Amino acid sequence: MKKGFLQGLIYFILFVVVTVMLFKNSALYGLGFLVLCMGVFCYSKRAAIFSMFGRTSYAKGDMQNGLAWFRKAYKSGVAKPQTIISYAYLLLKTGNIKDSEDILESLSRTKLETSDKMILKSNMALVQWKKSNLDDAISMLEEVIKSYETSNIYGSLGYMLIQKGDLDKALEFNLKASDYNSSNTIIMDNLGQTYYLKGNYDRAVEIYENLMESNPSFPDAYYNYALVLKAKDEFEKALETAKKALTYELSFLSTITKSQIDNLIDELEVLR
Repeated sequence: MKKGFLQGLIYFILFVVVTVMLFKNSALYGLGFLVLCMGVFCYSKRAAIFSMFGRTSYAKGDMQNGLAWFRKAYKSGVAKPQTIISYAYLLLKTGNIKDSEDILESLSRTKLETSDKMILKSNMALVQWKKSNLDDAISMLEEVIKSYETSNIYGSLGYMLIQKGDLDKALEFNLKASDYNSSNTIIMDNLGQTYYLKGNYDRAVEIYENLMESNPSFPDAYYNYALVLKAKDEFEKALETAKKALTYELSFLSTITKSQIDNLIDELEVLR
């Protein structure tokens, strides 16, 4: 850290000295030097710049433009591991399993920091889940979470344990996840869904009522809450909630499909 700081300081001092000398000689030379330096800097940081544009587009809901910027960052050949992993994640989210897996596997053969290895492995688990290798995906996440805890990993593993069908284990884990981060909407959706599947509708309603106050931005939460309300015979409210699920974008990583939402709405239209 100290060596890097000193090296950077030396470069900065040289830059200032050269710039001042050139401006003293000619303003045109000075401006030309600044433009050249800016060009070199932007080129060297092109992957970071492309990924910044990609994250901005993605945050605005423009998946395709975000993916295009991340593709440019990846193709630059100088992207950092986290940028490459983000690109692979977006590919998976749009349903491109093969390219996502190929990129992650290629990156795994390089020298990585421990945190990058764990993030890569957790994303590879998502690939395995979408390839219907649920047991492999769970094993990978269970291994990761032993030494690297994040809300995303708790959320992914919590859902996969529900899908596995061992509801006692799922409940134990999702309670632990809620202790880790009770403000995470995916974690709390998992917990509410687990209680629903175990038949504890009152506890599920309590969790989802609190969850709805944070306005979760993914359709799964509203669909699952509608199922709970349906089980409680609150058909009108369930219908309203199910329809709200349709206002949020579904992706390849969603745990539900549009047909499931449509079918639930049809059922509730009859029941109300």
